[in-house]
Amino acid sequence: MGRKRSKNPRRDEIMKYVRARRAIERAEFYADGGEMVRARGLRLVQQDKKKQANKRACRKPVKLGD
Repeated sequence: MGRKRSKNPRRDEIMKYVRARRAIERAEFYADGGEMVRARGLRLVQQDKKKQANKRACRKPVKLGD
């Protein structure tokens, strides 16, 4: 069973590359005697907060009347 594919094929390709790069970095880190806790780190794909806020604002229910 593989990863769930997003609706954006370009994002899938980018994330495929990112996951492969992280795997290589993790293997190198362990080869140098690194610890698992430090290998995990806090590397997350961050969303653009302004873009998300605008998207949320434009998708609010429409109020008719008043």
